[in-house]
Amino acid sequence: MATNKEFKRRKNGSGVLRRRLLIAGLAAFLLFDVALVSFALNPPVVELVETKPVETPPALVDPAVVEPVETNPPVVEPVETKPVETKPPTRILTALNSTTAWRATTGACPATTANPEQTTDSGATWTGYDASAGTDASSILSIYVKSEAEASLVTLTAANCTPQRVSTFVAGDQWQEYPDRVGANWFIDPADRARVHSPAGAFAAPCPTVIALANRTDSTAAALCSDGRLFRTGDGAATWGPGVSLPGAANLAGSDDGYILAATNQAGCAGVQVFSTPEAPDAALSPNGCREAAVAPGDLAVASAGGIVWLWAGDAVSRSSDGGATWR
Repeated sequence: MATNKEFKRRKNGSGVLRRRLLIAGLAAFLLFDVALVSFALNPPVVELVETKPVETPPALVDPAVVEPVETNPPVVEPVETKPVETKPPTRILTALNSTTAWRATTGACPATTANPEQTTDSGATWTGYDASAGTDASSILSIYVKSEAEASLVTLTAANCTPQRVSTFVAGDQWQEYPDRVGANWFIDPADRARVHSPAGAFAAPCPTVIALANRTDSTAAALCSDGRLFRTGDGAATWGPGVSLPGAANLAGSDDGYILAATNQAGCAGVQVFSTPEAPDAALSPNGCREAAVAPGDLAVASAGGIVWLWAGDAVSRSSDGGATWR
């Protein structure tokens, strides 16, 4: 009996254990199912990580195998720049002293007549004369003054436009031609500006185009070229010294100790800049002063005598007693 009771107790205990295991398994299953449902409803957030492309190093190339590539750079054609050319002035001015001077305009032959003017009151008034009457004189090339009564002009003849000399001994009231005396003067023939005529003869100019010529004696003179270079000679134009460049130079004149130049388009001068230079062939230029005036390069003339610089610019004739620093 005891044995049967013990067997029943063991049998009952095994059943209870199985029930408990079943309950525990069911509970675990339910928990796992709940977890699956929760994961499905709330999936984890996955952050995207930016990935950079992997740089592949360039393949190594044997320089001995690579053939050089010919490159043809663009051909740049050089631009030819020419210096600014100044035309010959159309005005001539020659002074005797501080009060007396002669002036004239000039132009093409034979259309232009010879009509010089004289002042004896420092430029306050001018008296005009007809030097073409009875002389066949056309374009005036230069003016030489010896006294208030005597003056000479180198002109072209209206007949064939060859150089000649006409003179007055009565202050312009009467003129006489002296064609055989023209060789004693300095002048440039407009028909050939590459030659300079002096009392010693005709010689090659220091440049292709001389626009102005000024002499101090029969053997000393200066020539101004169209490119602004100034040349000086001491042997009647047979030889010339080195050129001194002054772009914008428009006219020149002889002075007591050298030469005076008038130039336009100079920095710091709204008008005419006056320069001086000694007689020496290689001497430098020195700026003396500025005359403010509206003037075209061709309408400009300068003269010097007795320490006075005369300037004909635009509509006015001015004078300076200090080389061009001040004007009146």
